[in-house]
Amino acid sequence: MNQCQNMTRRSALQVGLLGGLGLTLPGFLKLSAARAESNEKSKAKADAVLFLNLAGGVSHLDTLDRKPDAPADTQGEFKSIQTCLPGHQVCEYLPKYAAAADQFSLIRGISHSAGAHPQGQSWISTGNRPVPALIYPSLGSVVTKEISSKPDLPGYVAIPKTEWNAGYMGDAYAPFKTNTVPRPGQPFQVRGISLPDGLTIEKVNQRQELLTKLDRRFKTEATESQLLEALDKFGSQAYNMITSKRARAAFDVEQESSQLRKLFTPDEFSQSVFLGCRLIEFGVPFVTVTYQGWDTHTENFAGHRRLLPALDNGITAGLEMLKQKGLLERTLIVIMGEFGRTPKINVNAGRDHYPRVNWCLMAGGGVKPAKFIGGTTKAGDAPDENTNIKPDDIAATIYHTLGINPLTEYYTNTGRPTMLVPHGRIMSELFA
Repeated sequence: MNQCQNMTRRSALQVGLLGGLGLTLPGFLKLSAARAESNEKSKAKADAVLFLNLAGGVSHLDTLDRKPDAPADTQGEFKSIQTCLPGHQVCEYLPKYAAAADQFSLIRGISHSAGAHPQGQSWISTGNRPVPALIYPSLGSVVTKEISSKPDLPGYVAIPKTEWNAGYMGDAYAPFKTNTVPRPGQPFQVRGISLPDGLTIEKVNQRQELLTKLDRRFKTEATESQLLEALDKFGSQAYNMITSKRARAAFDVEQESSQLRKLFTPDEFSQSVFLGCRLIEFGVPFVTVTYQGWDTHTENFAGHRRLLPALDNGITAGLEMLKQKGLLERTLIVIMGEFGRTPKINVNAGRDHYPRVNWCLMAGGGVKPAKFIGGTTKAGDAPDENTNIKPDDIAATIYHTLGINPLTEYYTNTGRPTMLVPHGRIMSELFA
């Protein structure tokens, strides 16, 4: 029986609807085949993600996509060093990565059309081209819904904060933001977990009992309000976290061994990665670490010279910590920003936004190390002729790694059906 004969009434209605949106019958059938393939391959390779977000847009040419044969005004000020992988050269300020490059896989030539930071961040955080009519949920919010987490810990933690949001899913699936980062040798307190002076667990329990009685008295009618759902969830989560010794221990990085603590330099990024790894050990399935500062329209090289040492330490120390704890195989590490930067150096010794070329590092979570996926031209100004990779593909691959079908259909609060990542391709070559 052919595909047309297999179509259900619902499928036929979908074809009519999608046709109105510009998707033809062949396109619909192709999408159906992709959905079937995703269902067949949805076995999870990991149960946690550590996403290191280089917010602002790191320069691809000044980091991992070096072009030694390009003109001097493209190469810039930095020298290249050889990594442990033949032919793979990187910036001189990434020596630790250079020594551990064979433990990562590098995706190059990622391209999209969103040249502004909010739109670029929206695209990499959701796997969907941003549109005014619909705010898509970020990866972490979907993971919170799809993957069960410990009741005394959030499903999605942002260190120290993030602009990523739950979109049409509502604030009940928004990230828990620490709003601060650990400092070596100092107690780490997170608002919402640490008890204020004078407040005891007994008092917290008394307040919770009163709140429960009030809820029973006034909650006489069922409601589908996303706000009330969020308030209920946050209230329950706050109580569980405050009264849980395990939750407080999860955020207490000082409990880690001195051997592990020494892996991480005292800068905010490395310490944030340190906390992120610990939270994953305690069962948080999605953690973002946001590393700001890469928007180097002026003094690009001074900016990258300042930022790269912490990046170099943080990504390699985080990988080593997860490996030592036996967590690397079940944790997918993703490192990227919203776009790359222009090959042409501007009059302010800076580089501007360049969504046409970007890179992403992955490790753990079933990803085969030492792989190179995609590529760019000799000038570093475009994907090469064999590369067609979009942020959609990165998101689809992340979902697939967690056992979430990227073609899963959700409904917005207005009843509109929408798939998580309808245009993403699972990058199966990363796992082969």
